[in-house]
Amino acid sequence: MEHIPLEETFSTCSKISSIYSDQLELLSKCSSSNDDGNIAKTTTAYDVDITDLLSSILEQVTDQLHEVRKEIHIKSSKWTSLTKNRVRMQKRRLETQRRYIQEQLANQYASFCGHITKDAYTVRLLDKISFVVGVSNACVSPVIVSRLPQWIPIFYTVQFFFFITLRYINYKSRQSHYFFFDLCYYVNLLTLLYIWVFPSSTVLYTAVFTLTNGPIAFAITVWRNSLVFHSLDKVTSVFIHIYPPVVSYTLRWLPELDKNTEAAIRYRTEHFSAVQNMPTLSFQSYLCISTSFYLAWQLFYFFIVIIKHGKKVDSGERRTSYSTLLKPSPKRRSFIQFLAGVFGEKHKLYGLMMWQFWYNMGTCLLTYFFYKSFWLHSIFLVSMFAVSVWNGANYYIEVFSKSYLDEVEYRQKQFKSS
Repeated sequence: MEHIPLEETFSTCSKISSIYSDQLELLSKCSSSNDDGNIAKTTTAYDVDITDLLSSILEQVTDQLHEVRKEIHIKSSKWTSLTKNRVRMQKRRLETQRRYIQEQLANQYASFCGHITKDAYTVRLLDKISFVVGVSNACVSPVIVSRLPQWIPIFYTVQFFFFITLRYINYKSRQSHYFFFDLCYYVNLLTLLYIWVFPSSTVLYTAVFTLTNGPIAFAITVWRNSLVFHSLDKVTSVFIHIYPPVVSYTLRWLPELDKNTEAAIRYRTEHFSAVQNMPTLSFQSYLCISTSFYLAWQLFYFFIVIIKHGKKVDSGERRTSYSTLLKPSPKRRSFIQFLAGVFGEKHKLYGLMMWQFWYNMGTCLLTYFFYKSFWLHSIFLVSMFAVSVWNGANYYIEVFSKSYLDEVEYRQKQFKSS
């Protein structure tokens, strides 16, 4: 049987449709002339022709469908074989890539293990250095204060650049270098400026004395600074909070600390004239000077860290002391978080800034009495140092010893199992 292309089939269907339309038009005309006999004959003739034509078209389409199915089956078998070959080739390529990646991973793992060994050695070396420096500092500093107090500013400066350089390298690698915008670093900078640049400025010395012996010294209790000798980070934290008060203490009470009172007064007048020429200050003067320097720092911190770089802090890209203090705790809120959240979670940052301002005011007021009394000032500094030692003892007993015992028990179990 000869097959009709699909285009001709569609053309034939359109012809049938036109013939059927003509038939309907003819029927309508015949209906208007009421010639029922002619209508029946004409309709019957056309119906027979259309039926025959449709039957032939249906047969042609059915035959074409069978042929298409056969062609699809033949091509599908060819496609299946081609697909299998492609799958095999792809599998070989993947296996080759897998072996290559496994070799690279093995090399990387070996390199990583080497780095771990080196890093572990470096960490242990730094811990040993930190232990030696921390213990030596704790022993040598009282000797220098009592026997050679004139050397304390130099001793402080050398240690400051040593500790801060190492801390900056460490914090920069951990994306925590925004901590250097905190108040404690600002006050350390003011202390260095007074020692080496403006030793005759009574205003700057007043700010240094009030801020170092006020919010910076009391921060040892707030931040729970711990004198853990093997931890360079903890030793540095204690240093930046305890040594600036020691410097201001030494300069204030230099004649009382030195056996040669006249020589001490002469040395202080020559090198730190602001202390020798310090006028009698009232509560208002102390508050005005300390608050002015504090607000200068707070405004700088607010616009630079919170406003300009706030997105980095909120996204976790950078860490600050504020974000650390206000970070939600999985167990329970700390006392500082409770105070900051008094005005609502939305305003907890501003709540923390407000409470920090009042903390600064209250602690600076106490420095007025420290400036007037040698023994009160001495007892205060010894107490702050004792707090750091107590916190360090808690760390060694509660944290370090537990982890050490856990490690010993683990090794004992390994030894028994082997």
